[in-house]
Amino acid sequence: MQVPIEHEAGRFVARVDGVEAFLVYERTGAVLDVVQTFTPPALRGRELAAQLTAAVVAYAQAEGCKIRPTCAYTRAYIERHPELHALSEGSAGASD
Repeated sequence: MQVPIEHEAGRFVARVDGVEAFLVYERTGAVLDVVQTFTPPALRGRELAAQLTAAVVAYAQAEGCKIRPTCAYTRAYIERHPELHALSEGSAGASD
């Protein structure tokens, strides 16, 4: 189920029935440090974390940024998507 993802300062948010799932990042120069992804129990199983992570990936690409996947979910997401490996900060083959 696709839901609208809103971009607010330092975070992406998905709101469903008055409940929020969110991803929090800190930007330092050209690096987005994704520090937390949270989906409340009532919203789990809807792939909201994946949608939020896809939104931060698209934002990083549009801004010419790298992603520092401090968040375990974001790290696993990038590992599952080989096409994103170059986007991860410190990856071999990444261009600055």
